Amino acid sequence: MESLLAELVEILGVELGQYRDLLRLLRIQREHFATYDIRSFEEITKRQGTVVLKIKTLEEARKSIVCSLAQYFDIPHEEFTLAKLATLVDGSYPAYASRCVAYQQEILSFIRELENLRESNAYLIQHALHYVSGVLRIFASAHGTEQAPYSSSGQIEHNAVKGKHVSGWS
Repeated sequence: MESLLAELVEILGVELGQYRDLLRLLRIQREHFATYDIRSFEEITKRQGTVVLKIKTLEEARKSIVCSLAQYFDIPHEEFTLAKLATLVDGSYPAYASRCVAYQQEILSFIRELENLRESNAYLIQHALHYVSGVLRIFASAHGTEQAPYSSSGQIEHNAVKGKHVSGWS
């Protein structure tokens, strides 16, 4: 039992370190996006993918340990939380109980912060895409859809008016 608790606490510590890295990378990514440094933005995105894969691997290991602990305490693993574990082991292993509670609070805090950053970055990306779409529409409307006027000899007539007026002034 104590070895499972020790392993769980160790995995949670590493997992929290990966969440810290992910938050740091999201902040850096935001800076690169704001300065239009697309190459660095893409590099940070790749690094984020690596961190997310590490978190997934740790999550699987954590789930395995949690299932074993849930089975030990005869509690359905869907209902087994760090808070419940802390309550169950508080008398026998108070150090692990306090660490479980602290990790639970820290994980919830990271998840909230990650969600806020993700939403904020998604808004920035949507805003940038909207801006680019608007600029592209302006460029497209300046060229018009009419075909170039050809003379009967097949040459382009040079007296055709090209472009559009952007203001009321001619």
